[in-house]
Amino acid sequence: MFVSNSSTLILLAKVNALNLLLDDIKIVAIPQVVYDEIKGKDSFEIMLIEKEVKNDRIKIQDIEKKTYEEIIRQFKLDGGEAAAYALFKKIKGKALLTDDGELIKLCKIENIPFIVAMAVVVRLYKKRKIKKDETFEKLSKLYGYGRYSDEIYQYFKSEVR
Repeated sequence: MFVSNSSTLILLAKVNALNLLLDDIKIVAIPQVVYDEIKGKDSFEIMLIEKEVKNDRIKIQDIEKKTYEEIIRQFKLDGGEAAAYALFKKIKGKALLTDDGELIKLCKIENIPFIVAMAVVVRLYKKRKIKKDETFEKLSKLYGYGRYSDEIYQYFKSEVR
């Protein structure tokens, strides 16, 4: 099962790729603390995420704070990112969906597979779920919304060409 933090879900919802990802992988798990970060906020993206929670395609799972408190201190992670990491370890997840730089560093240190929102879009293109022009449009929007370097943006664009 894939595990996610809030930023990647929000980014994917912003570019209308969240539902396509869930059609492909079926279920994403998130810790309760991640859901708490986003619920009640009034935006289109949050409403899309809440819809997927109600449809049981995003599963909320509880993880005790004591299992990730040390990770917060060691790696300067926010609670949602640390909880996503702890949940991933607990359920022996398939990959972590994250665009958080500090969590990505931790994943690299621990050889944990991670997937950023741009990689999801490219994956959807390669699986023929979206067309080439739509892929470039989504990558461009993600580049504007996210904190991607030009080098990362160019890399993912080259994956589509």
